[in-house]
Amino acid sequence: MLLSPRSRIPLRAGRALPYAPNGTPAGAFVLAVAAPALGMPVPAGALPGLAPVLPVGAAACASFGLAPGALGPRLRDVFLVSNVAGSVLLPLTGAAVPRGTLPGWMRAACELLPLTHAADAARRLADGAGLDRMLLGAEFAVGAGYAVLALALLAVLERGSRRRATLDVM
Repeated sequence: MLLSPRSRIPLRAGRALPYAPNGTPAGAFVLAVAAPALGMPVPAGALPGLAPVLPVGAAACASFGLAPGALGPRLRDVFLVSNVAGSVLLPLTGAAVPRGTLPGWMRAACELLPLTHAADAARRLADGAGLDRMLLGAEFAVGAGYAVLALALLAVLERGSRRRATLDVM
């Protein structure tokens, strides 16, 4: 990849593309199966509002996954970082632990993680409220921020690897 004269931005962005469309039906399936099983039915009126929430949340998570992946030119075991980063999402985004039970600094950190705003929007829809476009926009902004961070990290680390003619030095 480093020897190619082509831009690596389309290559890296292309690696995330399958995850966003795959995350949407996966999220819908989990909602369809888990919500009734846990006694939290989703009203039929909420389903149209979930149509934009699921893909935006999936795309934000895919962008988040690109950031640790951008460390690949420097780390021998980038999967360790990716696994830790992914493990942080469940407790801190409110997907597994109610955010209200978290300390204040963790709740503040939640605002910078993907899935937080999408989960809030989905909960509000399930409670009978309409689609909160501010939450949807916040989720989109978080995802875009991680995409920019990932591409910037990739560019910086790639230049350093080319300059030193080294890969995975940590």
